Amino acid sequence: MRAATLSMAFLLGVLAGSSRAEEPSPRDQRFEVSLTTEVGLPRGYVQVRENDIQGTHLSFHTDLGIDTVERVTAGAAYHLSDVSRLRLAFDTIFLYGTERLDSDVLFNGATLQAGTDLQSRPEFFRLTALYERQLLDFARGGGVAADIGLTYVFLTYKMHGTLSPLSQGGGGQTIARVSSTNSQVAGGGANPGGTPATVKEDFLTQELPIPMLGVTFDYPLATNWSFLGTVLGGWLPRVDSLRTEGGTVYLSQSHVDLSALLRYRLSACVDLDAGYAFHYYTQHESSHEDGNYIQLWDNDLLVAVHYRF
Repeated sequence: MRAATLSMAFLLGVLAGSSRAEEPSPRDQRFEVSLTTEVGLPRGYVQVRENDIQGTHLSFHTDLGIDTVERVTAGAAYHLSDVSRLRLAFDTIFLYGTERLDSDVLFNGATLQAGTDLQSRPEFFRLTALYERQLLDFARGGGVAADIGLTYVFLTYKMHGTLSPLSQGGGGQTIARVSSTNSQVAGGGANPGGTPATVKEDFLTQELPIPMLGVTFDYPLATNWSFLGTVLGGWLPRVDSLRTEGGTVYLSQSHVDLSALLRYRLSACVDLDAGYAFHYYTQHESSHEDGNYIQLWDNDLLVAVHYRF
C-alpha cells in the first residue's frame, strides 16, 4: 500500500499546482501526462520447470500469500491532430506476499523447505505504446476511439526462501545468501538445509512485443462529468521466441485490460478518474530445458489524474 499512498500524495500535489496554473486554450494542449494508481485482488499462479524437475503449481493467494496487487502507471500522450494521438504507459506492478510452506516447493529446479517462510518479490513492469484515432464524435462531446499498438512485459519472478538439503540448486538460477557476509554464492549441486536463498526465473529473457487492439468509449453524463469505458486486448500464439535455452524457446502470451470509470473535469487542463479496472495476463515459455507459466487476473479500484498542456 506504500506505493499507492505515495502516488496519491503526488496526485494531490499535481491537482493543487494545476489550480494555480494559467489554463491554456484546448488547441494548445498537445501534451498530456497522467498518473494512475490501482489496488486489487489478484488470482492466478506461477509454475517454473527446470529440465526434468517439474515446478510446483503455486497459487498467488493460497500458496504464496499474495492478498493484494498494486499498480502504479505513469502515462504520456501527444496529440498529433484533433482526431489522433500517441500514448505511452509504463506500469509498475507490486505482487508481493509471504506464506509459510506446508510442504516442499519446487521452483526452477530448486527445492524450498517445508516449515519455512517463502516471500514473493517479483520485479514486474510493463511498457505499452498505442496509436489512438477518433472514429465517432457525439453531439454533446466525447466519442469512440480505436487503439492499436504493442505491449512488452519485463518480469523476473523472484522468491526468497530456505533451501532444502535435497535442493539441486535450480540450474544456476538459485543464489544462496550467506547471512554473515555480503557475498553471494551461485547455486548448483546440493545445498545445506536452512540456507537462505533467492530463486528466480527471468521471463523477460524470452519476451517479445505483443500486438494490442482496443476501443475507448467516452460518453458525457452531465456538466464536467463523463463515463469512460476502455477495452484493450492482445494475443500472441505459440511462436519461436528467436532465443535458445536447451533448444528453441517457444512463447505464447495474452492480455486483456478493461476499465469502467467516471471522469470529472476539474479544470480546462485537469481530469480526475475513479472506477473499476480488470486485468488478465498469461505468459507461457517452453523448451527442452524450461517450462515457465504465469497466469494473473485481478479486479482493481482505480484513481487517476490527467494533466494537459
